Amino acid sequence: MSEEHHTRAALENQAFALMGRLHVTLRRQTGRVTDIEYMRIDPAYCRYLLKMASLSPIEDLQDLSVKLQEIFFGPDGLFVVAEPKPPLIDRLKEHAPAPAPAAPAAAAPAAPTDNGDPVDRGYIGRLR
Repeated sequence: MSEEHHTRAALENQAFALMGRLHVTLRRQTGRVTDIEYMRIDPAYCRYLLKMASLSPIEDLQDLSVKLQEIFFGPDGLFVVAEPKPPLIDRLKEHAPAPAPAAPAAAAPAAPTDNGDPVDRGYIGRLR
C-alpha cells in the first residue's frame, strides 16, 4: 500500500475518534444527537455540525471543531483530496464479463389438473 493510503487511513481513524468525542459532548451538553457516519460522508452535514460546535460557548466543542475542520477541509483534508483509486486488478475484476449461465436442466412437465391446466390455479395465493 502506498504512503498516501496509510496517511488517509490515519486521518480517517483520527476523524472518527474526534467525531465520537464531538457526538458525546454535543449529546451531554446540548442534548443534540448527531450521526457520525453521515458526517463522515456528507460534507454539507459535516460543515453544519462543525459550525454549530465552533459557535458553542463550550471550549471543548470549539477545539474539536477546529481539529475536525482541518482533517476534513484542510489542504489535505478528507473531503478535499480525492480517495485513491483501487488497484487496476480490482477494477478489471469489476468489468470482467460474467460467466455464461449454465443450460437449464429439463424440468418434468407438471401433471395436468382436472380441468386440463398443468398449473393448479386454485393453489396460487393460498397458504399451504
